[in-house]
Amino acid sequence: MTEKQVLAKIEEYMRKHNLRQYELAKKLNIPESTLNRWLKEKTNISNSYLTILKKEGIIPIRDFLKRTLNS
Repeated sequence: MTEKQVLAKIEEYMRKHNLRQYELAKKLNIPESTLNRWLKEKTNISNSYLTILKKEGIIPIRDFLKRTLNS
């Protein structure tokens, strides 16, 4: 799964659950600024944050495994 695909999943999740950036950041227990930098493509999403996204169901485990194995 590419970075752009992960970002698309995050944005899709936010739309589906009617969440703003600060609300999703709080739900994920991550800094809002981190989420903002991801969405503006100013920084890459680390594997530790990808794990959080997987645990919250934002990215499916099969997609997470593909990205992890390809890293």
